[in-house]
Amino acid sequence: MAGLTAARDLVAAGWSVQVLEARDRVGGRVWTTDAWPGLPIDLGASWIHGVDDNPVTDLVTDLGARTLTTSYDSHALHIAETLRERGLRDSDQHRWASLVEEALDTAGQRTTDVSVAAALAALPQWGQLSMVERADLAFFLSATYETEWGLDVARLSAHTVDDGEEFAGADALLPDGYAALPRHLARGLAVRLNTPVSAIRADDKGVQVTAAGAEHRAEAAVVTVPLAVLASGAITIEPAPSADARRALGRLGTGVLSKSFFRFDEPFWPVDVDWHEYIAPQAGHWSQWVSLARAGAPVLLGLNAGDAAREVEQSDPRAVIAEAHRVLRDMFGPSVPVPEAVLTTGWSRDPWALGSYSANTVGSTRQDRVALAEPVAGRIFWAGEATEPDHHSTVHGAVISGHAAARRLLDELG
Repeated sequence: MAGLTAARDLVAAGWSVQVLEARDRVGGRVWTTDAWPGLPIDLGASWIHGVDDNPVTDLVTDLGARTLTTSYDSHALHIAETLRERGLRDSDQHRWASLVEEALDTAGQRTTDVSVAAALAALPQWGQLSMVERADLAFFLSATYETEWGLDVARLSAHTVDDGEEFAGADALLPDGYAALPRHLARGLAVRLNTPVSAIRADDKGVQVTAAGAEHRAEAAVVTVPLAVLASGAITIEPAPSADARRALGRLGTGVLSKSFFRFDEPFWPVDVDWHEYIAPQAGHWSQWVSLARAGAPVLLGLNAGDAAREVEQSDPRAVIAEAHRVLRDMFGPSVPVPEAVLTTGWSRDPWALGSYSANTVGSTRQDRVALAEPVAGRIFWAGEATEPDHHSTVHGAVISGHAAARRLLDELG
């Protein structure tokens, strides 16, 4: 989305632009699969987060695409039987929100950053929590932070985990598939698919790009590959990015949010409830579920984050179905049928992604993202959600960064 946005802006400004895409499709981490005929499933981005004044909403309006709002207020809480037997009847959300706020405030007063988990463990109250209380707190942390950023709280920064801005308004799904947006952006652009870039070299005359065994010359390049791919060294950049940018690549992390879509013959769950939450003895274990019934699909979406997400993405689909079925029986009762099929994301295994999106790990700062966006030799420019300091980790952040990169290129090269 960042690259296509930048390309369209540059074409509109009169530049000749060639888009080099490693995949056999446009969209990157926006991907709608048609593996289930008649049921488009978004294995990449799913939501427009905050529809008011959001640039993605503008794209939806231009395209005339359908949207379906989902509400966190439309939710039901399910508690694992083992925890119900120990007396847990509800989640003490306000208590945990206050406890986490105290932990982050205390950690923020220290010069050295620590993880959210370490900040909590440093509180005097931590050692007094029972097993049931810790399970409830783990559920709160999973719902609030881990499924938000795709990382365990043991890796998320206590100093910067809450940094960033949000757009107002509801969150919205695209029931006909999110991939319509990058396809819309790509119309009329010169896009070369199956062309992975391996090197970009800049000099005072322009850039030379090595891609799929061929050399390309241009006045400038806009690089929009994901953070983890850049950090892996898959692309040689000459001259090297700044020391600040290289440090940022080492400090910022990449989260994984795995999405497993389970198809049933018909909904067995209440179709008027959007979100189903599950408190399990195992921290964050299948804690978030989204019903797609209102979109006309007999599908439940189960979420996992961080290390658990990577494990799910490595698992055999039959094992994923069996594990989810056990959880759903605990949530809804023994009559829950076995899912007919499952589709699970695989971004942690994808060589052109190596994860879902960037996240603020311990020691990272807003300035790291600013440093990543700094041009190299006045010829190599950067975009992508990881380079957007205030709206990172989102599709709209990618779009914003694409606009910013195009403006910067035009300002420097005319």
